[in-house]
Amino acid sequence: MKRLLIIRSGAVGDLILTLPVLSALKKRYGGLSIDMMGDPVRLSLLKHSGFVDDVLSVDDRKFTPLFAPGGPPSVSGLPSDSVSRDLRLYDAMLSYLPDPDGVFVENLRRIASGPVFTGQSRPPDGRRFHMTRVLLDALKPLGIGTSIDLPRVDVPSSATPDDVRELDTEQRLVAIHPGSGGAEKCWPVENYGALIDQLTGSGFRPMLTFGPADHMVRRRLLPWIESRDVLVIEDRSLVEVAALYARCRAMIGNDTGMTHLAAAAGTPVIALFGPTDPAVWGPRGKDLRVLWGTDVFDGDVDGIKWKAPFRPRSLDDIDAMAPFQFLSGFCTAAGGAEHK
Repeated sequence: MKRLLIIRSGAVGDLILTLPVLSALKKRYGGLSIDMMGDPVRLSLLKHSGFVDDVLSVDDRKFTPLFAPGGPPSVSGLPSDSVSRDLRLYDAMLSYLPDPDGVFVENLRRIASGPVFTGQSRPPDGRRFHMTRVLLDALKPLGIGTSIDLPRVDVPSSATPDDVRELDTEQRLVAIHPGSGGAEKCWPVENYGALIDQLTGSGFRPMLTFGPADHMVRRRLLPWIESRDVLVIEDRSLVEVAALYARCRAMIGNDTGMTHLAAAAGTPVIALFGPTDPAVWGPRGKDLRVLWGTDVFDGDVDGIKWKAPFRPRSLDDIDAMAPFQFLSGFCTAAGGAEHK
């Protein structure tokens, strides 16, 4: 196989959890060229990191016929439009796109010059399999086993934004991402405010990252932002944020794509979970601690023996002092200086 197209929509965390699939394919097929169809803004991170060669927007109007019964136009039973001809250049295609009626995959198979594989976008029957394993299952027809590389994004320091490139890493930066895709997945803002106080009072400099959907959280944290030595990073590209996370002593965040990104950048992570299942959606990494309700789990989430069945927990049960206490352990293990 020389050329492969992967169709993968979803948020930042979904893409990070797909990285082991890309790594496994690259190992199996030397010189493989991978293109991806999805959100081009998010996929730019994977292109910049060398995982994919080209990015196609799934929302491009030229792909609209792929979602309609009957698909693109044809002549004598063969697709005749330019998009179909371009797609036929791939040796194989792999779709993780939710496709309940099967129209999209049927159209791909009608066009394709090679096999079209499909993968699940969540575990079957609510079983507690981590998503990296669920996604890798799609490669079984290719004879690729279940050995999984941890998601890893290597971004050069040159990708750091110019206006913060001269930051002294000895300032003991600690990243915080207080937002998430849903309010129910966010630790209380007041607790993040208390965390900022603890950090600034102990010689750390908090670096708060905000995305386009985090304006409400940012507004509520404004009293701490305006009165403390806090670095605010907002509306930056994923490449820039990854480069910044890589410079931090640790990252603390909710169940959000930014937490996955920080772990993939090699930054020690303290992840705060409540209503979602860390056994399925937890970030993967070596230097990782998951606070889930009143419980604490150390290390890579895929190596933990989780008890079934899953029951949601409350983020309110995570004590406001807990992340800072565990941060102290991270920094001590890494050889950091004693706190003031």
